[in-house]
Amino acid sequence: VEVVDDSAVLQADYPLLAAVARASLAVDRHRPCVVRLSWSGEGDPDRTVCIAGKGVTYDTGGADLKVGGSMAGMRRDKCGAAAAAGFVLACARAPKEMTRGLRVIVELGCVRNSIGPDAYVADEIITGHAGKRVLVGNTDMEGRMVLADCLSHLRDRILKQHYASPVLLSLATLTGHASLSYGPYAVALDN
Repeated sequence: VEVVDDSAVLQADYPLLAAVARASLAVDRHRPCVVRLSWSGEGDPDRTVCIAGKGVTYDTGGADLKVGGSMAGMRRDKCGAAAAAGFVLACARAPKEMTRGLRVIVELGCVRNSIGPDAYVADEIITGHAGKRVLVGNTDMEGRMVLADCLSHLRDRILKQHYASPVLLSLATLTGHASLSYGPYAVALDN
């Protein structure tokens, strides 16, 4: 387990995540971090699962504030990160024959999407870890911002480490738009 919580490091290495978290920096318990988890089964790795988990600890919507009661329940916006961490635990507890040769690498982007004087706003252009510029259209799309940087880091690790048979996944709670389309339960989309 490794925790990256230095503000300067997050700003440099996870600029999209850091933008989402900007308004939360004034409150110590709301400060962002990236939690890196890795686990390997017995034997030489012959397959690798890399997961980015959305860990928005609370989502106010940011400057595009959620209104009309839609903020209720946004404490659950961290369930993608919880599921990713749970996957690591499940692998560790699984019978050894099921996980032989498996490597799991996880990045959990843990932020609070707060409102405040330094909140990121629509029309900002922010360059992410991948070098791509993002035009913020709505600050309630924080999960995509957080996951983009985490996925970019995982992609870099896959390419630099030459992991065996890599699979790259992201886990997140449903967006409001997805639940309007599919209902209030679950949906699985490939990346």
